[in-house]
Amino acid sequence: MKNTTLTTLLAFCLLCTGLPFAFSVDFIRLEREFAGKGTTQGRFSKDIHLAFDRQHIYVSDTENRLIQKLSATGEFLFQFPEVPESPDNILRKPGHLAVDNIGNIYVADVTVHHIAESTDPKVYMFAPCVYKFNATGELLDTYFVDPVDIRPKVVLPVSLIIDEEGKTAFAIQPKGYDRALRVALNSENELYVLDAERGRIYKFGADGENLLAFGRYGSGDGEFDMDAADIAIGVRGNVLIADTGNHRIVQFDAAGKFVSSFGRKGRGNGEFTKPMALATLPTGEILVKDASQFRRKIGGLPEIIALSPTLTQLTEITPGQAELADTIANTTRPQYGPFAQSPAAAADTAALNRRVRLLEEAEYNRYYADETDDEGKAELAEELKRKDIRLTLFHNVISRIQKFDNNGRYLGRIIYETDQLSEEKHDQTFLDLDNSGHLYLRDASDFTIAQYSVTGFTVRPSHMNGFYTTRAAILNNNYLEDYEDIDFSTDVQDELSQLELKNMFGWTYSLSERWHLTFLDELTYGEQDERYITPAKIEDSYDFETQALENAFAANLKFITNPNPYRYKELNLSIGRIDGTSDLTQDALFPELNRQHREDTGDANSTVIELNWDIWSRGNLWLRYADLNPAETSRNFVRRFYDVSGDLYEVFGSRNEARQFIGELTIKF
Repeated sequence: MKNTTLTTLLAFCLLCTGLPFAFSVDFIRLEREFAGKGTTQGRFSKDIHLAFDRQHIYVSDTENRLIQKLSATGEFLFQFPEVPESPDNILRKPGHLAVDNIGNIYVADVTVHHIAESTDPKVYMFAPCVYKFNATGELLDTYFVDPVDIRPKVVLPVSLIIDEEGKTAFAIQPKGYDRALRVALNSENELYVLDAERGRIYKFGADGENLLAFGRYGSGDGEFDMDAADIAIGVRGNVLIADTGNHRIVQFDAAGKFVSSFGRKGRGNGEFTKPMALATLPTGEILVKDASQFRRKIGGLPEIIALSPTLTQLTEITPGQAELADTIANTTRPQYGPFAQSPAAAADTAALNRRVRLLEEAEYNRYYADETDDEGKAELAEELKRKDIRLTLFHNVISRIQKFDNNGRYLGRIIYETDQLSEEKHDQTFLDLDNSGHLYLRDASDFTIAQYSVTGFTVRPSHMNGFYTTRAAILNNNYLEDYEDIDFSTDVQDELSQLELKNMFGWTYSLSERWHLTFLDELTYGEQDERYITPAKIEDSYDFETQALENAFAANLKFITNPNPYRYKELNLSIGRIDGTSDLTQDALFPELNRQHREDTGDANSTVIELNWDIWSRGNLWLRYADLNPAETSRNFVRRFYDVSGDLYEVFGSRNEARQFIGELTIKF
């Protein structure tokens, strides 16, 4: 029994460990944590952006209105301005930033610009801008993407303000004046500014000259949506845009000419669900982080093979005893799963669970994602969340970063998990990627930043989830019976005790965001002892004992072929093994009067292999091969009877086995 289980386990491991290499999956490894909640010197507010050079990390802090410079390992080096609260601080809402190869820092912000032709009163224009600072924080230049020195030719609403000289002035706040810009630099220190809301990209020379503008709103060649999220420069000087709304990456050459686009909406390899971040590596690889998430959630006990009742006896016994044995078996063992005795019920249950999982993300968002000011609703949401955690064995969210070559050809992906049941790590969110391939996640509660490096496929605890449960059931019953006569005395005493010990171990491993390996093993020991005493006829009293041991092992390899909830498809390959043994003895309670007894030995070993494959989103193929031994009873057994003198007088054996192949094709219209 033990060798069979180990052989099955080894075969599954050999099959599965080769899969990630074929699909080029990399994992991440924690290098360090740094930063935290605060206002200065290595601590930050909620809204921050990162930029990188070879030796430093630069952080713009929107709420605290400052720029900080850290070492590559996160130690604070300096900040500017030194006193953010100073009236001389020109930073208003510092956002996205970049650093050139001589240490100059470019920060997207919002400013108010004096229109030169206006004097009395002065007229100011609010506009988005990019500030250029040197390595020590001295302002060198300001870049504008909107015309700010042209006096309006039409009547506009303005706000009355006090200027820096204390005089009354007017301020124009055109629509979108505070829109976010994204910045990137090429190897020649030329600045590219992505103005997604206006559908334009601007190029400035190293001397600040406005060289050209290109791009437009749309979904065709050379176009991108208004929620384009990031810009990066490739090793060839190409400009890459994360076209979030169109679920793709758009490429232009250095002169602004459209080159190509790659990607489409989806969760497959080379597909995107709202790409949000880009990074280009010195090797030429392009990293793309999108918003797609793959959830792994198991609530309560997972499905496990339906076992034959361990305590079911191998002989005819009184109805009361049989019912008691079944009570233990039925209340302690789930009667469902991929190897349930009813194929129809098994298929229905598997299909139901599979479809229910499609609603998990929507349910999670409905309960927890929407913030509300209503205190009662907030408390209800927290209670629902606490209840969900109590009933969940594990709940992980798997995210990915895809890798492409210069031409947009898919190379592989990096995946990482967030444990939703971890008090410390459940709210880790994506922050950024650097040009060395490091991943940065941020804790939304304490604002610490975790830096991760990328490693190849390895078996690591962070991708494992498991559970162990043990259960003991002890029942003792004492029956006293007085038959129909005129006195009250014991004619029959029946003492019955039962014990069942069960250990269940479950383990699952995320080979990737789509490949998942699960092992389940349940070991059950049961025994029953009955003393049946008849004082009126003492020689008919007997002692009845049963010991049973059963191990059930199941392995499941799942591949989600299409995670789209409306086209969801998955493939499951499952292997199950049941091995059991039982020993039963029935002896006369007083052998000096009666040596009659009986011995039963039983065994079971069955193997089941299943394939459940969603060939189409509305078509399912189910194949099941079963080598059942026994097929109709809980055990194959041999029974030996001994007479009152203790001599063997009868042997009875029962062996039944079956091989089954079941195929089922379901198509929904």
